[in-house]
Amino acid sequence: MMSLREAAAAIGARARGDDARFDSVSTDSRTLAQGALFVALRGERIDGHRFIDAAKERGAAAAMVMEDAGAGNGDPGLPFLVVDDTCRALGRLAAHWRGRFDIPLVAVSGSNGKTTVREMIAAILRAHCGEAHALSTEGNLNNDIGLPLTLLRLRENHRAAVVELGVNHPGETAALAAVASPTVALVNNAQR
Repeated sequence: MMSLREAAAAIGARARGDDARFDSVSTDSRTLAQGALFVALRGERIDGHRFIDAAKERGAAAAMVMEDAGAGNGDPGLPFLVVDDTCRALGRLAAHWRGRFDIPLVAVSGSNGKTTVREMIAAILRAHCGEAHALSTEGNLNNDIGLPLTLLRLRENHRAAVVELGVNHPGETAALAAVASPTVALVNNAQR
C-alpha cells in the first residue's frame, strides 16, 4: 500500500524509526490487521495512545501519534508518524490515497435517507462493475474518521465507489468532500 516515508511526505508528518510499509489503516487495536498503520485517535473518553502497545502486539507495522502525546519520543520498537492532530492527518492520508485512483466516486449527503440512497447506488455499481470492483461505505462510517477509513480501502481492482457524508455541523460537508474528491455529489433531503 504505502511506505511510512511516503505517508509522512503526503501529510506533513515526521517519521520516526525505520521505514515501514503498511497495507491497511486502523483506529482500533482490537481489530487491527497485521501490517496495518495504527492511528491513535484521542476522543472525549478514550485516548488511542494508550493502545499503541496492544497494536504492536497485534502486528501493527507502524503508528500515527500526536506530538503532544509524547508517544513518538521513545523507542517502543515501532516506527511512528508524528502529527499535530491524528484525526486531521487521517483525513489528509485518505485524500492522498484517493488521489491515486482515477475512478468515479459518488458522494451522498443530506438530512436523511443517505444510507438508503448510498446502498441503492452501491447495488447499481456492483451490478455494473462487478461485486469486487465497487467500493461502498460500510455501516455508518460516514464522518471524519469513517470516511477516510473507507477511502483507504480503495484498491487497484476498484472501478467505482460510493461514499456517505454525514453532517453534524456547518462546514462539515465541505471538509468531507475535500477528502473524498467526488466526481458526482448527491444531496438528499437537505433540511434544517
